[in-house]
Amino acid sequence: MGFNLLTEPWLPVVRLDGAREEVGLAQALSQAARYRRLVGTTPTMTAALHRLLLALAHRVYRPLDGARWSELWQAKASGGLPQPELAAYRDDFAPRFELFDQDRPFFQCPALDNAPASTAKIVAYRATGSNRTLFDHTTADQRPALAPQEAARWLVTTQAYDTSGTKQPYRTQRTAEGGLGNRFGCVLVEGSTLHETLLLNMQLYQPEAERPLGTSTRDRPVWEAPPPDPEPDARAPLGWTDLLTWPSRRILLTTTTTDSGATLVDGVVLTPGTRMEGNLTDHEAMTAYRRPWLKGGKQGDLKPVTLDELRGVWRHSQELLLSSDPRWWNTWRSRQHAKGPLPAQEPQRQRPAALDHIADLVEDELIAEDTVYTLRIFGQQLGDQGGDTYAWFEEAVPAPVALLRAESARVGYIIGYAVSLATDLGEQLKSMERQYSASFHRELTKDQDRKPTDLETRYWPRLAAPFATFLRELGEAVRQGTSESEPAERWGQAASDLADKTAWQWLQQAPRRDRSLLTASAHFDDFQQARHQLHRIFRGGLARYSAPVAEDT
Repeated sequence: MGFNLLTEPWLPVVRLDGAREEVGLAQALSQAARYRRLVGTTPTMTAALHRLLLALAHRVYRPLDGARWSELWQAKASGGLPQPELAAYRDDFAPRFELFDQDRPFFQCPALDNAPASTAKIVAYRATGSNRTLFDHTTADQRPALAPQEAARWLVTTQAYDTSGTKQPYRTQRTAEGGLGNRFGCVLVEGSTLHETLLLNMQLYQPEAERPLGTSTRDRPVWEAPPPDPEPDARAPLGWTDLLTWPSRRILLTTTTTDSGATLVDGVVLTPGTRMEGNLTDHEAMTAYRRPWLKGGKQGDLKPVTLDELRGVWRHSQELLLSSDPRWWNTWRSRQHAKGPLPAQEPQRQRPAALDHIADLVEDELIAEDTVYTLRIFGQQLGDQGGDTYAWFEEAVPAPVALLRAESARVGYIIGYAVSLATDLGEQLKSMERQYSASFHRELTKDQDRKPTDLETRYWPRLAAPFATFLRELGEAVRQGTSESEPAERWGQAASDLADKTAWQWLQQAPRRDRSLLTASAHFDDFQQARHQLHRIFRGGLARYSAPVAEDT
């Protein structure tokens, strides 16, 4: 049985009417305006499938310059991306998308000769080996059969997000680092349709002109490359589509045929693949980067933004949304002489490449400045040893186009103050709870000290919604030229009120015996004093940026 990923239904999409269906790669492109979203079983699958589809779109519609991009954007009126180029590409490469081809199976290594293991190796929620899961009880001798479309989805996901650790050996190497997707929060700009989403995330792609940066004429996605050698290797990316389809594993699916003639995947060979050489910051464009602050007011190396189990990724709104232009960065050093609270420290940052392009589209009148897109950020956290999956993440942050176009460092300071207030309030809640425990000589173990407190668990998740409102209102203020401090004041009050409510709930649950309540009340009073002080500092900082100030050059 053949299963060609260009034509067979396997990509899970949501139609504009909310119904779900599966489509082939070709249909996903040619009818992209008829679908709302592409949604996988896990956040990691959603990210991996988008990256695969983007790699295909870049290769089909190249060379992609500004004029060509505009033409493709306007093609949404006809239901999707143009079909002539897609048909020509299918004529050249259709056999490369056969999932079970004997010589060149899609995204696989046909030369692997190891004994196949259970398909649980590639299905992330299945238990296999040391990769324990809470609810699944698959044992090593069980081989769950997968339909071709399900196997294809997990194949693509495994290449991007496989765990690290011991893999089936191929002669020289048993272990491998995790897939590239584990290193960063993958940022996807989401439009109102899949068509808009694809275009908003497509970079201007001209390998002959080395665009985007780091892309050469040798660039190609994995299906255009020669069949891989089974031996693991290491190299630098050849370009953007090479990175989008990075073969971090050598995989081979094995099949069985049912009595009814259906083909199912009943086993998988999985060994170490290609290790990426070089810095991720030089190649990966679907993430944000920042230089973290270190002791002494210094900044560390540029690192990708990742997602946290508790604290929302909205805390990185400066890095996600604001211009990467160095003119809008600043530090506290140049204003130490100023009276009052110091300005919020802005990190040196680099936002996802797609946002730089979107910021320019207003000038071309392709999008309106009052548009608000959504950034969906996907990630995976591995366990302590890297051999199992600890958590999946998918978070959303509003992206007002007006903020993407903001050219004032003042906006960065305001967002910085807003995030700092939330962080400081959270630290005070944590301190209140820890000091209360210390009053009764309850020493914490190292593991307990690293874990979030009950108050942090109650506090942080409730901040995402009001911060999203703040970003939308701030974007509108920037667009209208009105006071940017007003939405920030509303956010500050909301954050302070949430911290206050969280603290009150904690106090009400304190034991009503011995000196427990008196001790809890004393620490609660200390927290309230700190909360009011933090709010005053926040308001004082905003007052310094309620009107334009001279920008640093």
